[in-house]
Amino acid sequence: MKDEDKTKEQLMNELKELRKKLAELEGTKVDNLTGLYGRSYFLNLAEREFARAHRFERPLSAVLLDIDYLKQLNDSYSDAIGDQVISAVAELCRTNVRDVDFLGWYEGGKFVLLLPEAEVPVARQIAERLRKLVSGKPISTEGGPIDTTISLGVAALTSDTVSFSELLERADKAMHAAKERGRNCVEIE
Repeated sequence: MKDEDKTKEQLMNELKELRKKLAELEGTKVDNLTGLYGRSYFLNLAEREFARAHRFERPLSAVLLDIDYLKQLNDSYSDAIGDQVISAVAELCRTNVRDVDFLGWYEGGKFVLLLPEAEVPVARQIAERLRKLVSGKPISTEGGPIDTTISLGVAALTSDTVSFSELLERADKAMHAAKERGRNCVEIE
């Protein structure tokens, strides 16, 4: 009987630890700087949405956007000012996408936008709207107003897209094409 009690106690302790770890993971659901879904949480959501769209043959597009010249901004001002720009761009994007869309912080000054039920024309329109909003007026920071632009790459689910990571890779390729084209533009893959 004592061994059973000990086992139950061990199981209860393990359960408490697992709940604690789950609570910590849930805390990482939203990135503190941007207020957007964190990378790993977003990627989990995106994988599920990709699987749904792929299975039911529904439209799905991904947009990868990157703040132009963020490294130079950090070097010229400071990382704290760069963080203010990242936060402001995230807020502009968050408040100007559809309720059904998923927006997540990816890394550095990169964000990923997943657009369920959106084919390329709609995705391009949303990406272009975000581009114009960000470049439309300087972002207020403690270092003064800073003109900011973003480069965006759009990719849509096709019948031969086998994974969300492939879709994201295509959006990344398009975003790099936008950078090469001169930045502050939208490219479609």
